[in-house]
Amino acid sequence: MYRVLIVDDDRTVRYMLKRFKQWNNYGFVIDAEACDGKEALKILAGGRFDLVITDIRMPGMDGIEFLHQLKIHAMDICLILLSTYNDFEYAQQGIRFGVFDYMTKPLDDSVLGETLLRAKGHLEEKRLRRRQLAEEQKLIEESLKLYYPLRQERKLLDLLLTGSDAAVAEAENIFSELVLAVGEDLFKADRVFEKLRANIGEEIYQAFPWLKEIENKTFEVTAGQLKSVPEIRLMFLEYIQKMLAVIKKYELYHTDSIINKTCRYVMQHPEAEISLEDIAGEVHVSKSYVGKLFKQKTGCNFTDYVTKVKMERAKMLLRTGEYKNYEISERLGYSSPDYFCRLFKQYSGYTPLEFKKQG
Repeated sequence: MYRVLIVDDDRTVRYMLKRFKQWNNYGFVIDAEACDGKEALKILAGGRFDLVITDIRMPGMDGIEFLHQLKIHAMDICLILLSTYNDFEYAQQGIRFGVFDYMTKPLDDSVLGETLLRAKGHLEEKRLRRRQLAEEQKLIEESLKLYYPLRQERKLLDLLLTGSDAAVAEAENIFSELVLAVGEDLFKADRVFEKLRANIGEEIYQAFPWLKEIENKTFEVTAGQLKSVPEIRLMFLEYIQKMLAVIKKYELYHTDSIINKTCRYVMQHPEAEISLEDIAGEVHVSKSYVGKLFKQKTGCNFTDYVTKVKMERAKMLLRTGEYKNYEISERLGYSSPDYFCRLFKQYSGYTPLEFKKQG
């Protein structure tokens, strides 16, 4: 049975729809009702519905605004509008939003039955298309397994995690071998490299989960239209170079246990007030030894490293647009917002406001 939601502020109209005796015969069941668009959106957020029958004119959120919100939230639902003869132009707006059909009030049982019959056919076609697409997708995924460079992926990941520049050369090798294997099949090449980027990014995040708190956009993989082979190569290499730069930026490749633990501790606590005393307590050596060793191994002072991590965290918080400068300053452990702004300007070249405007 297809699930139906009725949306109308008029109880009489809702009652007339519910008393129609042929719902089950057409393959539908009324599962919920709402008095306006806002209530309907809450209901739809809590469960899957196949068909929505909604009035156009309602107080609060009317039918057209309701349709607009469905479009924004990408809810794929079959929609039927209820209108009066005077609302014809209004109903046409709904049709532009992709409404399946509209019915005029007062409702006629024969018209409702014909409309439901066509809606059922429409929904069955959609269900069939989804099944076909799922089967096609399964066949594509199976074929991609033949080309996926699993062994080379492991080698590339190892090179990245050790901060080796050889990772870029290995990425070039993987690309060349795969292009030879798939030939002119641009779709397969694009999908394999999309999956390869996603898998490597996920492996990096598993190794350093706190990176999501700082570099939340660095490893995003966005699927787009098919590209040319040179574009796929460029996108793949740029992605690998970005990840390598991140590994190096935060000194994550060091095998020395003290340096490794120090970097991990700082990155796990980007909003805490961190001192060498804290680190010394974690690694069980004196703070002077930690400070000297960190400078020797990384080439930068411990306080500069902490600032770097905090400023990258600040970038992430600024991108959300949810926080004022003084709020970010407090979260990062700085008592003075002016001091935080000066540090951010020195580190990034932009004031917090300028950075936020960049998007």
